[in-house]
Amino acid sequence: MQIKSTDIVLFSGDSITDGNRSRNMDCNHIMGHGYQYIVSAKLALENCEQMPKFINKGYSGATIGQLLETWQEDVIDNRPTILSILAGINDIYFGHEKGKSIEQVSTEYENNLRQAIRLVREALPQTKIIVCEPFYFPLSGENLALHHTPHTMCEKMPNGFGKNESKEKIAYRCEALPLIRSAARRVAEESADIFVPLYDKFFEKISGSKAEYFVWDGVHPTIAGHELIAEEWLRNVSL
Repeated sequence: MQIKSTDIVLFSGDSITDGNRSRNMDCNHIMGHGYQYIVSAKLALENCEQMPKFINKGYSGATIGQLLETWQEDVIDNRPTILSILAGINDIYFGHEKGKSIEQVSTEYENNLRQAIRLVREALPQTKIIVCEPFYFPLSGENLALHHTPHTMCEKMPNGFGKNESKEKIAYRCEALPLIRSAARRVAEESADIFVPLYDKFFEKISGSKAEYFVWDGVHPTIAGHELIAEEWLRNVSL
């Protein structure tokens, strides 16, 4: 996949994109760990003679509305030629915490995603915009011990995530997710350039394996999950 010397690829999103990235001049960790690192590493190596640039502006815990609060400085001021957005699961999480209806969460997510894209279109009309599909796979009680992640060390540690999850909370997320997924696809098809579907590919792989081998807590990917996202990103994005 070829990109130009003038290209700046920026990844925006929540903790899945943040990947514990460094906030200072630390080129060893500046992209964080995860799909965005894998994609950037591959594109950087393949196009090293052109020397394109890569930026990670993911924020752990962020909703798309919260990303909008610093959208100007994080995205527009960096003038990306390629912008990738992966957000939505926190909109569901905090929507439940704040007592919002599923319909309200979906509408707010869609409106905020449209606004984010609209601001980029107005300021940077030539930027290619990519929207990635949010995903969530609830874990059952027997797989909360992390016995089936790709990481041996995790088997020795208790997984606190999900142990106190009520059936009502899980049901809320499961009911909200299809609306968020549909909103992401709809906005991408109407306002962005590319939609990267992820849920069905995760479902396919999990069906032949274990959920926590790909998303150790139902939300955050393992190394297998991040590689899956990276492969789907690269397969769907034609630069």
